[in-house]
Amino acid sequence: MTSFIVFGDSITFGDELADVPYEETKNDPSDYAWPALLGAVNFAYPGLSNFGIRRLCINFSTFRRPNFVIVAWSYNDRMEFLQAENITDYNPYTKDTKEYEKLFTTTGPNWEQKVKKEGKQFIDLYYKYFYNDYAGIYNTLSNIYFTQLHLESLNINYSMTFPSYKSLCADDEYIFDLLDSLTNGPTGIDVVIGNIKQLYELVDWTKFIFLENKTSKYCGIMDFAKDLNAMSPHKHPTQECHNKYADELRRRIF
Repeated sequence: MTSFIVFGDSITFGDELADVPYEETKNDPSDYAWPALLGAVNFAYPGLSNFGIRRLCINFSTFRRPNFVIVAWSYNDRMEFLQAENITDYNPYTKDTKEYEKLFTTTGPNWEQKVKKEGKQFIDLYYKYFYNDYAGIYNTLSNIYFTQLHLESLNINYSMTFPSYKSLCADDEYIFDLLDSLTNGPTGIDVVIGNIKQLYELVDWTKFIFLENKTSKYCGIMDFAKDLNAMSPHKHPTQECHNKYADELRRRIF
């Protein structure tokens, strides 16, 4: 049994640290990223959406039954699609290139460079007409609640983090400040995309670890990196940030 597992995206993986150069193919997570500094097994992977993080967490925690898990959520606007045919040039979930093994692809609004011609129209239409901040928050809250129910059903202790306080914002306002307006009248946003307010209230927010600065009480590692001026060229935290973030998590958790 693995006692301590962490899930996340490239931030948690340790992209751009000394042993994980940005330009090279990613295989193993960094030995210098904050999960390794805390003695955890790092199941993060670059490019993962919150759908992918939830999927991997449920899979590996079920079979490995760790004592403790940290779920480091990604950005709200990343979407994972189950696909019959591969529409992108890049797939982070398999090393094999067989078409039948390319089951999932993750996209974001600024990832046009990785989308093949046959998939570009679909992605463009999705982010132009179907996606907005509220939909992103709704999907993230759904993934959080589903994952919390799963971990609690297995009696696994856990903590969760966001990359930034902006994960809790829609149109530059905190979602908890918008809850009343979301449900006012039959044409409220919640009627269209689902009950954000109910999901928000179902989530166990005591499981989240937030940092605080002059901007927000709900900061994450990316806000921390910005405060430290510790950001790498491709927008990943530097070693200094990983070291200090690990110290902060160690103080909060252990």
